[in-house]
Amino acid sequence: MKNILTSSTLGSQVLFVISILMTVFGIYTYGFGLTELSLVILGYFMYGSLGVVVTYHRHLTHNSYKTHPLITKIFSILGALGGTGSTIAWVAIHINHHLKSDKPTDPHSPKYNGFKIFNLDYEEGISSDTKWRMRHLVTDKFHQFLHRYYFGIIAVWFTVLCLIGGLPLAIWLHLTASVVTVFMSNLVNYIGHKPNMLGGYRRYNLNDDSTNNWLWSIASWGETWHNNHHRHPKSFSCGEKWWEVDISAYIIRLIKTN
Repeated sequence: MKNILTSSTLGSQVLFVISILMTVFGIYTYGFGLTELSLVILGYFMYGSLGVVVTYHRHLTHNSYKTHPLITKIFSILGALGGTGSTIAWVAIHINHHLKSDKPTDPHSPKYNGFKIFNLDYEEGISSDTKWRMRHLVTDKFHQFLHRYYFGIIAVWFTVLCLIGGLPLAIWLHLTASVVTVFMSNLVNYIGHKPNMLGGYRRYNLNDDSTNNWLWSIASWGETWHNNHHRHPKSFSCGEKWWEVDISAYIIRLIKTN
């Protein structure tokens, strides 16, 4: 039987619903102004950009750059706090996505799955090829710990924020920010494979529906230059033209060691 603290689809779905309800409670009880918005954006930057995009995606999945191991660990924790699953679960799903892009077995192709919020049970149907590609994670004790005690780590962080600034800080900096992180992470999976969406265009004619989208590039920290990314998955920068703003790539330039 799986540990209740282990990263899972059901657990993440429950946490997502709780986070939405607490956000509504926070708005009703405390109001929502510029300070609260700033905390949400800060949290989304920490979890979404530093955690999911910079580390989960471009570093741990595609190994597009090297950085100090301590930075990897800190940013991996930030990614875990965002509610999109552990490093092991997230990387496994994304590797499968690239191996089977827009095929029936693609874990999050809008062609077959629509707008699907969660798919984090990486053990189900994971191929031997995927296991080999992510062996650096599944054999690492730190990432094993993040996966096994995923929800416990989130609970500790929530408690710390409550002790520092009370429930409002925990709601805006964590719960609401995680709602935005989860929603935007899945939105990228959707609009990044919808060529006909407003703002969409394809630079490369690939054997999938991967699509760039300028409209969401800043809000997604540069992830919607998706057609570029599928053509050059090993590049730490998804933006290829000067006007293709990729905030996460700018951050990587500051922390990379190669």
